[in-house]
Amino acid sequence: MSAPAPLDVLELRSWARGYLWWAGLINTIPEAIDPLAEFAQRAGLDQDATQQILADAFALYREAAL
Repeated sequence: MSAPAPLDVLELRSWARGYLWWAGLINTIPEAIDPLAEFAQRAGLDQDATQQILADAFALYREAAL
């Protein structure tokens, strides 16, 4: 069994951290996103793809928080 692709890991972690932020378990969006951005950078992921994944994952929760 091979390790999951970094892009898949980023996507799953983004949805999870978005939910944790929405639920109040992570205080701010930067606290939720910064570790994800660091992971993406270390993994050598494309910045545009990373930003799109983060935007998609947090959009639903940001709309629900309004």
